[in-house]
Amino acid sequence: MNKSEQETKFMKRFIGSMVVFLLLIAVQSFSLELLDMPTWLQVVVTILPVTPLICAFFAYKARYKALDEYMKALTGEAFLWMIGILCFSSFIYGMLAMKFSLPSVNLALVMPVVFGGHGLILQLLIWKDNE
Repeated sequence: MNKSEQETKFMKRFIGSMVVFLLLIAVQSFSLELLDMPTWLQVVVTILPVTPLICAFFAYKARYKALDEYMKALTGEAFLWMIGILCFSSFIYGMLAMKFSLPSVNLALVMPVVFGGHGLILQLLIWKDNE
């Protein structure tokens, strides 16, 4: 399979996963609001949208394995930067929260911030290397 076919396959899997994720979020919202379900079923409906995200992760992992060494190195560095930023900022926020009254942060935001930040940092690293 050539690089273009691999990229097309990745995009189809990734975008398909995101569409299913959004549909499951809608189903989750309406189900929890409109249906009277037992607690165990509410838990299942609440975490159900994670399944397409796991599929998207495996699609990304397969794409990562197909990258050349240069792009693997940049991708790894971008994740290291993002993990460092996340760890230091959450530590600083936690330290401040011990001494000051700060609003809580929803942990569901961590994953989109990490992957979005990773993509932005990766683009910055590529831009820096192309200078």
